[in-house]
Amino acid sequence: MSLKAELETWAAALKAYDEEDFEKSLNLFTRIADSSKILFNMGLIYATLGEHEAAVERFLGATNLDQYLAVAYFQCGVSNFLLTRYDMASKDFEDASQYLRGNQDINYEQLGLKFRLYSAEVLFNKGLSQVYLGRMQEGLADMERAKREKVTEEHNVIDEAIQERGDGYTVFSIPVGVLYRPSEKKLKNAVTKDYMGKAKLVAASDPGDTFTTFTGSTRLKQGISPSGVFVDRYSAVTQSNLNRSATAPAASSRSASEEIPSAAPALERSKTTLNVSVNTRGLMSEKEFLSPRTPPTAPVRSNTMINLKQTPPFGGRGMSIKRYGTGPPALSAKGLMSLVVE
Repeated sequence: MSLKAELETWAAALKAYDEEDFEKSLNLFTRIADSSKILFNMGLIYATLGEHEAAVERFLGATNLDQYLAVAYFQCGVSNFLLTRYDMASKDFEDASQYLRGNQDINYEQLGLKFRLYSAEVLFNKGLSQVYLGRMQEGLADMERAKREKVTEEHNVIDEAIQERGDGYTVFSIPVGVLYRPSEKKLKNAVTKDYMGKAKLVAASDPGDTFTTFTGSTRLKQGISPSGVFVDRYSAVTQSNLNRSATAPAASSRSASEEIPSAAPALERSKTTLNVSVNTRGLMSEKEFLSPRTPPTAPVRSNTMINLKQTPPFGGRGMSIKRYGTGPPALSAKGLMSLVVE
């Protein structure tokens, strides 16, 4: 069960108890009887009805869940005393005194129970149980200790009980009507609150603005774009799945007669060397090498040398060789081959 549902059930059970509808209150508490506080409340209700056997069971269940709950031991002892189980009552009051841990009192109001458990009341109840068990000296000794722990005016009855040796006296108990109650803040927070409220149309200058929903979604359903343009495609978009927009340009429709230009030729590296066969020099004879050459048909690279008065015998690109006299020196075939290699 959720915390909200538990708080609501707790509040309903308390309301039934305040209206003295104890059966309904017990039925409601049974639904959430998984904590020491709720079991303790049920034990108090059973004790109010005089069903102390059932009350003792609930108080024992509460101490099993919370072994330090001194007030549960205290009230369990009260029910056992009223059932004339004085030995069990004496043991319960001894446990309550132990879990007081030397304190003069424990205030349970901050935990939701408007009751303060005093050590004087616990000691008096224990002493009275000893007296009824026939242990007069031990009982009167506990009452004397309780007398030294008195706090309120109600505790003055302890002096009278000592004088009367406990004859005709009963034990202290939690008053009727005291139960564990949740804090008011928790009950208020459990109530559902509408912080936003409901939208209400007060006035509209445009008949098309007579709505209280979100403007963007409403205008989109009306076929109006965020920029305020009326378009029909928005209604189709809301009904169909969203697709990625086409970013590629549409294919142009060309007639069959139109000629599609061929693709551009691939770029190639510029050829800067003469396309000469590898074995050219080996196939050429000395006579053929000495014969004048035919100038190339391809355009000749411009000379960067100074023009000489006499054209070199080999033609083409100017060769950087030393000039002797007015003409080239006589060379042998071997010398000419070396010049060609250079």
